[in-house]
Amino acid sequence: MGRGGRGTVLVIGGGLAGVSCALKLSDAGHQVQLIERSGQLGGLCRSVPDPLMGRVDTGQHVYLGCCSSLEALLGRLNVRPALRQRRLGLQVVDRATAVSRGLGAAPLPAPLHLLPVLGMWPGLGVSALPAASRVAGALRSWSVEELDSVPALGWLQSLGQSPKMIARLWDPFLVAACNVSLEKCSAATAAQVIAEGLLRSSQGAALRVPGTDLTSWLSGPAERALRMAGVAVRLRFRAAALRFDDEGKVVASEAGGGSVAADRLVLATSARHAHRLLEGAGVNDPALKRAADLPDSPIVNVHLFTDRPFLPAPVVVVPDSPLQWLFDRSALSSEGGGDPGLFHSAISLSAAEAWVAVAEDALVERMWSLCRTTFPAAARTHLRSSRVTREAHATFAPVPGSAASRPGPVSSVQGVFLAGSWTKTGWPATMEGAVRSGNAAAAALG
Repeated sequence: MGRGGRGTVLVIGGGLAGVSCALKLSDAGHQVQLIERSGQLGGLCRSVPDPLMGRVDTGQHVYLGCCSSLEALLGRLNVRPALRQRRLGLQVVDRATAVSRGLGAAPLPAPLHLLPVLGMWPGLGVSALPAASRVAGALRSWSVEELDSVPALGWLQSLGQSPKMIARLWDPFLVAACNVSLEKCSAATAAQVIAEGLLRSSQGAALRVPGTDLTSWLSGPAERALRMAGVAVRLRFRAAALRFDDEGKVVASEAGGGSVAADRLVLATSARHAHRLLEGAGVNDPALKRAADLPDSPIVNVHLFTDRPFLPAPVVVVPDSPLQWLFDRSALSSEGGGDPGLFHSAISLSAAEAWVAVAEDALVERMWSLCRTTFPAAARTHLRSSRVTREAHATFAPVPGSAASRPGPVSSVQGVFLAGSWTKTGWPATMEGAVRSGNAAAAALG
């Protein structure tokens, strides 16, 4: 038995879901062991070595002021972002009108805080205000059951949102948050993002951006916090099989023969891996199978290394353009690593089905060409080098009807619990959703 007689728990998976779950369980008096297949914690929040810049992230991660569970976890890890806004602030560049504006939310009660953002949004003008108010009005009373089977694009159109309004305002926010096109996105997921991120409070959409690479930002601090909490952490342990022994314990084995056993189990892996493990143990969990069958959606990042900075702000949005969101990583960096003569900018491409298989040279050429025609400073800038990082299975796609395929934290197997951004958190596949899922699994375990 563990501390206080609570029993032993094995957490498989060292992403944000697994880390948050393990900490909560240890706080509750359980003896916890966490195993992770890679040599670092953080899951898909990770970076890879780069010969020029030291390390680069596989995907640009941003979170918002409404991400209360993530903020609490990061506070415990003693981790801070480089950019931490009090209210939403954005540099929006409209390619069609050649207008670039810095927009900021006002210190007013929600949703009035968005008036200056909407009224000054390039390419829209004051017509954005009554159109956005119709969406806000619809969200005063809505339910997941009502909207989940409806595509987000059709839902927005039914609320009188013009093609221009959708392409220039809603698309940049929703595609980045949900990682799927509005044609393929559940309206319930889109509604949740708008309600929580934009409308609920003046701080909800305030941006937080890490300043260092994600592995440095998360892995070490997470491991220290886990060990200080009494959690046994084993890295490079790939759980290849599960079995339930005669004493009622669950045993996880790796291909090389090592194994660990516990009274109870939390599967904080991908839905597919969790399903494979239980299926291999002779367990059929229909709810988990439905989650494993949800489609994936990719994210691609294009890293540009130039002789000078060319972006007009640390975070830039280019609506109705393949560029989507851009980040001046050198301006955001809290470390000095890498070649001091190079400036690092990252282009984050969400819902990147069109780009994930494009050859690196062709993709860089296309994105750099767009940068040179979008940002005046880029015409005087020399591209010294580049790199493309791809996460083909970055997130699940919250397609219409997906809410019914996302299970809660309790599996069909006694003593086995589920955590991951793909579980029923109400959020899309975000860092906040992952942390909430870990907390929910710990609460369900008791």
